[in-house]
Amino acid sequence: MDTLRYSDESDRAYGATGAAIGLIIYDGEGLLAGIDLDSEDPNDTVALSQEFYFAGNPGVSAKAAWNQMLKNYNLGISMLMANVMCRYVVNRRSAVPSDLLTFMRTLAASEGHDSCQLEDDEIERLFDKNYNYLSRVFAHRGVQSVAHDFASALMSRRSLSPHEALELLSALNML
Repeated sequence: MDTLRYSDESDRAYGATGAAIGLIIYDGEGLLAGIDLDSEDPNDTVALSQEFYFAGNPGVSAKAAWNQMLKNYNLGISMLMANVMCRYVVNRRSAVPSDLLTFMRTLAASEGHDSCQLEDDEIERLFDKNYNYLSRVFAHRGVQSVAHDFASALMSRRSLSPHEALELLSALNML
């Protein structure tokens, strides 16, 4: 789908910014492995540690494994939403297009079914809860200011270590 493609470097920087903000506000900062605006694959701009890609462990109970998969699913979908919202709401100052919202819902449903065996109503509740929350987050002027500063720093530096990214986003803790 062309609507997920980045239109330019600024769009890509704001997408990475949104994903990083989403990671932070959903308590996933320990999973950040780095951000590289020049990564060959746009999907790898925000790199996550191997812990995110939970493959299972025979020493972990089925319930604990499922809870981790649900947490990672929720985090991944939230990062996607935050990526899109930062690109549209913060950078372009426009609403997320309805076709893109529909695409994200479809993707969330597919991933929810495949990775966590969630029912449609469970997926819809999670999606709506996260979308509504992130809509308020990215409408906040303080968050927008942090996002502009972060995207600018990322475009200037090209890559950020986890420590650098967390330092730049530390202002979120005061909002």
